[in-house]
Amino acid sequence: MPDMASIHRQGEKPNWFCAFYDPEGFRRFRSTGTANPRIAKTICVNIERAASLARTGRLSNEKALKLMRETCSAIEETHGKLAANQAHEVLKASVEEFVKVAGGELTSYTVRSWLDTWLADKTDASKATIVAYRQIVDLFLTHLGARANRSLTSLQPRQIEDFKRNLGNRVSPGTVNKALAILKAGFSRAVTKRQLEFSPAEHVEQVEENQSRRRPFTDDEIKKLLKATGSPKLKKQLELEAPEWRTMILVGFYTGLRLGDCANLTWANVDLLSSTLTIKTQKTGRNQILPIAKPLARHLNTLVGDDPAAPLCPSIHGQRPALLSNHFHLVMSAAGLVEKRTHERIGEGKGRAARREASRISFHSLRYNTTSALKSSGVSDSVAMDIVGHETASISRNYTKIADDAKRIAINKLPDITK
Repeated sequence: MPDMASIHRQGEKPNWFCAFYDPEGFRRFRSTGTANPRIAKTICVNIERAASLARTGRLSNEKALKLMRETCSAIEETHGKLAANQAHEVLKASVEEFVKVAGGELTSYTVRSWLDTWLADKTDASKATIVAYRQIVDLFLTHLGARANRSLTSLQPRQIEDFKRNLGNRVSPGTVNKALAILKAGFSRAVTKRQLEFSPAEHVEQVEENQSRRRPFTDDEIKKLLKATGSPKLKKQLELEAPEWRTMILVGFYTGLRLGDCANLTWANVDLLSSTLTIKTQKTGRNQILPIAKPLARHLNTLVGDDPAAPLCPSIHGQRPALLSNHFHLVMSAAGLVEKRTHERIGEGKGRAARREASRISFHSLRYNTTSALKSSGVSDSVAMDIVGHETASISRNYTKIADDAKRIAINKLPDITK
């Protein structure tokens, strides 16, 4: 049957109608959704084309998506993005019907639904990783606004570039590059699943990272941090949290655990009789059994209660990592190690919407302190890395079992920062 697509007016209706033969050979009319005859003709020709492919059973999901993508791209080049978006909705209705006739089902996504689906499928990632990915995806979707609900195939590299530029005005280059890596992974997966012909993030370049890397705290800085947890200034800002940050700092220094892991510890993780701490870390999902250093054990003995399910730090337990990070910044500010963050209006170069200078110290610095102190005490790399949960050449993904006695000897070489 020859393809005889043509456009026609119907009465006083403003938009053109497409006349075409459907996959079963019947002559049909369908609105093109536009009063522009050139756009209407382009839409009509491709409705007929999709029907023809379906008639022979060759309209697969991949071919259907490609047909819509190419048609909308051609319309966008000559008539703009709005016309292309309108054409997409008209085409989708017909193509979806024809794919079903061909024995398939059209699977198409908006930018939002694809990224949500991609995150939901990442069942092998840790909870902390999913939270980090979710934060970036939400930032990107917020940046897109209404465009997030448009077809995934409508996403363009310039929109990724705009997001990179916008984010770069507010956060460090390292954070921008992590965000780009997450988006690239999501859209590369869409290419693999044949939802995209190419990733719009593929050729978006990372930004240069010129800032200095984080460093460990000095001995004097750690003393100031511990002293600050009892200061009236911090108690006024953080109330019940203030003294709990002393526990957080001691646990961080003597275990090398990350911020979220320290915050979520309960007394069920702690065995003071055997002087061990057992935990499954959020980021890696790794089970660790850590000896408790004597200074940390003394401190924990002053806090222990009767409820094994109770948190070590009740006011801090379960808080979001971003909030914990901000609160630790207040601890560092009270200790005189950093300037207090301000929240001035957007456009004044400061505050939440302005780019923050990358601080070289944070709670994560305590992990550097743990590693540095262990190595300075003559502890081997393999033992030090096993304690802080790193993977090195000597500790593969199926890491070498390090004897508990070796770890306990190493832990007890750490200095007493409580004095």
